[in-house]
Amino acid sequence: MPNIETSTVLQQQAIEWILRLDSAACTPADRQAFADWLALGEDRRRIYQQLASRWNRLDRYKGRDFPVRRQALSYRAPHKRTRRLSKLALAASLLLGLGIATFSEYGWYGYPRHYAAERGSRQTVHLADGSRLELSGDTELNVRVNRWRRSVELIKGEAFFSVAHNPQQPFEVQAGHGSIVDIGTEFDVRLQNRQVAVAVLEGAVKIVTSGSREISANQVLAYDQRGDFLESQDKPATITAWLRGQLVFENRRLDEVLSELERFHDTRLSLADPNLAKLKVSGTFHIGNLDGALNVIAMTLPVNIQRPSPGQVILAGR
Repeated sequence: MPNIETSTVLQQQAIEWILRLDSAACTPADRQAFADWLALGEDRRRIYQQLASRWNRLDRYKGRDFPVRRQALSYRAPHKRTRRLSKLALAASLLLGLGIATFSEYGWYGYPRHYAAERGSRQTVHLADGSRLELSGDTELNVRVNRWRRSVELIKGEAFFSVAHNPQQPFEVQAGHGSIVDIGTEFDVRLQNRQVAVAVLEGAVKIVTSGSREISANQVLAYDQRGDFLESQDKPATITAWLRGQLVFENRRLDEVLSELERFHDTRLSLADPNLAKLKVSGTFHIGNLDGALNVIAMTLPVNIQRPSPGQVILAGR
């Protein structure tokens, strides 16, 4: 492992290479020289990758006006390249330092991160503060953490939040036309059919839409696209059954059941007749057994299962 002095020199060289490779005047000879420099040791590759990652992360703020950034990005390969490059490398060093302090987690501005779980999959996201997010299938959300607050935008799907409570850094989830503010808790948020359902397992949350209400452990509250609150008959254990590998339905519409099953399988489920949508389904299904769930539905409802092509299932009336 290189000592501190050697690391500083390699960091300066890596910054110079970042600037040179980003230049419109970068030549094939420059790129070959860079490859030769990387080949001199794994420590060079490691330091370059770390700094290049930070540099690329800052590039998403290219529309913002930072004087140091303008100076660093103004590089063109002129005569007396070494002297010019060293000055720009110093500017870039300052920029990288500014970026770490400003845009990283717990920095002044923070930066958004996008997470997505595909159909039939799940994803766990660990935040630096100890909070944990569990994304169910076909779910997308954006996370932004900065010095003052932690915020999540649920774009679609469902996620479970286990939040490390911090009164100085509130945790807020934006979903549909409302927001859910943590008061130290574990809760689930599901965005489906333009409605949002919030289930609290521990602690409490405040839900703000057209009005404001608080719910605590073992309570469920929903709201529609206008922000109006809706009473829900679901129980928190029912809504969060997906965390245990199950889906539990109690007198749910068939189209809603199919929509939820779709999130956990790479199979399109549709109805041959829209009038079938209002049929009601009750039962407990294992997430990994789609055929079993469909067979139970076909046995308890007046429908037949059709498979016109791989990855496609149609439920038709009989």
